[in-house]
Amino acid sequence: MSRKLLIVDDHLLFADAVKFLLESSGADIDAQVFSSLASVLDFLSTDAPVDLLLLDYSMPGPSGIEAVEMAAARRPGLRIAFLSGLDDPQVAGEALQRGVVGWLPKSMPGESLINALNLVLAGERFVPADLMLRQQASPLTPREQDVAALVARGLSDKEIAEQLELQVGTVKVHVKSLLRKFEAANRTQFALRYRGS
Repeated sequence: MSRKLLIVDDHLLFADAVKFLLESSGADIDAQVFSSLASVLDFLSTDAPVDLLLLDYSMPGPSGIEAVEMAAARRPGLRIAFLSGLDDPQVAGEALQRGVVGWLPKSMPGESLINALNLVLAGERFVPADLMLRQQASPLTPREQDVAALVARGLSDKEIAEQLELQVGTVKVHVKSLLRKFEAANRTQFALRYRGS
C-alpha cells in the first residue's frame, strides 16, 4: 500500500516537480500537492490518511515552526518534515527540537531526496550530514572523514582497515563515533545521511 505524502509549497512548479520525481521513480509514495498552509490544514481536518507532511519552511504567513504547531494541532502525532532553501544549522536544529522529523534541502539531488523521504517514512529522522556537522561542537576528525567516506561506500570494517592501514579495532571505534555523531542506528542509516549531504 502506498504511503501518503502531502507536499506544501507556495511554488507549485517545485512541488509538482517533486511529485513527478516520486511518480517517475516508482517509489511507493502517493504525493498530493498543496499551495498554501490553509489548504493543507483544511485537508488535515478530515479523516484522510497521511503518513508525512512535507512543508516548505519559508511560506507566506506563519513561520515554519508556527506552521508545524498548527498542523500538529489538527492532526496530533503527524510526522512533519521541512523542505527548505535555507542552509542554516541553527534553524534546522530548532525545528528538530520542536519535533520535526526531517530537514530536506531543496538543493538535494533527486535520488537523495527520495532516499531521505523513504528514511523518514520508515520512522527515522533525516538531516543532511553537512548541516549536522556544522551544528555540532565536535566536527569529524580527518581520520573519521576517511572512515566515513568508506562506510558510506559500503565497505566492511576489515576492508576499511586494509585500505587505511589501520587495525580493525581502531576502525570499529571510528565507526561507533560516526554513528553517534550522525545519530544513526546502523551503517545503512549512516550512509544515507552521509550521502544526503
